[in-house]
Amino acid sequence: MKLRRALSTTALLLLGTCATTAAALESERATLDNGLRLVLSQQASVPIVSIDCLIDGGARIDPRNRPGLAGMTADLLDEGTRAGTAREIARRIDSIGGSFGTAAAYDWTHVGAAVLSRDFATAIEMIADSLRYPTFPESEVERVRRETLGGLEAAEEDPGDVAARTFRQALYGDAGYGHPVAGTPASVKAITRDEILAFHQRSITPDHTICAIVGDVTTDQMLAAAREKLGSWKGVAVLAKDRLTTPPGSREIRIDRPVTQANIVIGQLGVARDNPDYFSILLMNHILGGGGFSSRLMEEVRTQKGLAYSVYSSFSSTRLPGPFRVVLQTRAETAGEAIAIVRREISRMHLDGVSEAELAAAQDFLTGSFPLRLDSTAKLSGLLAQIEYFGLGDDYIERYAERVRNVTQAEVAAAARRHLRPEDLIVVAVGPEAELGEQGFTVSE
Repeated sequence: MKLRRALSTTALLLLGTCATTAAALESERATLDNGLRLVLSQQASVPIVSIDCLIDGGARIDPRNRPGLAGMTADLLDEGTRAGTAREIARRIDSIGGSFGTAAAYDWTHVGAAVLSRDFATAIEMIADSLRYPTFPESEVERVRRETLGGLEAAEEDPGDVAARTFRQALYGDAGYGHPVAGTPASVKAITRDEILAFHQRSITPDHTICAIVGDVTTDQMLAAAREKLGSWKGVAVLAKDRLTTPPGSREIRIDRPVTQANIVIGQLGVARDNPDYFSILLMNHILGGGGFSSRLMEEVRTQKGLAYSVYSSFSSTRLPGPFRVVLQTRAETAGEAIAIVRREISRMHLDGVSEAELAAAQDFLTGSFPLRLDSTAKLSGLLAQIEYFGLGDDYIERYAERVRNVTQAEVAAAARRHLRPEDLIVVAVGPEAELGEQGFTVSE
């Protein structure tokens, strides 16, 4: 077993107050003999322990003909284990007033729990049982299938969900990032229990698992419990090769829906989380559309033109290059005008970068708000798990503010020129054909 220690110092927001204090955030990182990685941090401010386990894979590695397999497998991890049925598991966590859940995302499967520190042993045992010994009862498989199909049916009636799904499909095609985590109705109907068992065996393994544990228990106790419950876990992942299609060029898609508000997604392929321009992109996006009322898009689309209640932009933080997106809703008859403004602002950022005042304001906001990501054991365990997953370094929290402050105007401008490509934007608009058809959108569906 390998063990390394890291010491970070950051401003932690005190629970229940508006004050901040400089507090030492000490964490230990250990690797068990089976390859499972641990990030451990004792925080004695409240008698709570949070556990977040990330297993590399997720919807990104779904087979081409089985989108949703990772999601369905994850949903079933806590629906029956060798320790009890789904109902017994639910009663057990309820009896101690804790929370426990499993889910898949595009890059990982997540298993997590939060309990009073006195119940830490129960939480780690429940997590270990779900990871190692799920039973996938046929009755639960069918129940989860029905619930998933119901959710997909409801999403098809939501124009915002339709726009998001269509944009992903246009951007990624049949690659793992191109379908909803929940899959498609056809694939969910086709997934078998045997396929779920096989996916669990080849994908949910210790060598691809990270568990972050934070709370009012000593790190020695955390390590001993993890080693006892997870140290003998066997298995080596056999994951599908990561794949992305060639980024598509400019494309406009209009989907007819009888709604008064057009739901619009505009974007292109972005960057992976490990991109060296990450902090420049973070600041650029905050100024463009990620900064709420202080962003350019909010100022131009909402404040100046009154075309939308909300408009925002984002770069996804993912293992492979994720999407860059601008999302907004506007009246169907003003969709063309709103899209033109978004295009103009993306082009302006691409060509001109940002002003000194904009950069300073964005740096103030991002450094000032960062402690809010650390003000509970649950937030901290989630962040530490992701820091380890993406390999961001033991000093990520300690150096976050420094890295944000050190970004220059020239670096933001260079990142905008590299990563914003106004000529390659995909535009998806969901709304009434009669209105959108007059605005030059390509007919789809």
